Amino acid sequence: MSGKIKIDGNNLVFEIHGVDMILAIRKTITIPLSHITSVSTENVSWGIFEQMRVAGTGIPGVIKDGTYLSRDGLMFFEMHHPEKCVTVSLNHESYKKIVFDVDDKDAAAKMINDAINKSQN
Repeated sequence: MSGKIKIDGNNLVFEIHGVDMILAIRKTITIPLSHITSVSTENVSWGIFEQMRVAGTGIPGVIKDGTYLSRDGLMFFEMHHPEKCVTVSLNHESYKKIVFDVDDKDAAAKMINDAINKSQN
């Protein structure tokens, strides 16, 4: 199940739906647009040995929901389909990256980038 990303003022809000709220141990994550350093639509690997699960659920090839520790720091995943994920890199946040499964990753990335550009003007 894909989550939803929306812009609320100067914040980016990640909404987690359905059973994923339980599996990820989160319902929403709110990030100030000014803390986003980049947005990527590149396919994401399952990275079985790249991150260590801290809180959440992980079944390789099926689901990766929750907080994971990587070499770069904490990451948050809401992922069922790696090819449908948008990756948001962050500064000044607990998470260094949020990898989020959405229905249309290109439209989500454009929405985020447009909101960042608008907030900087």
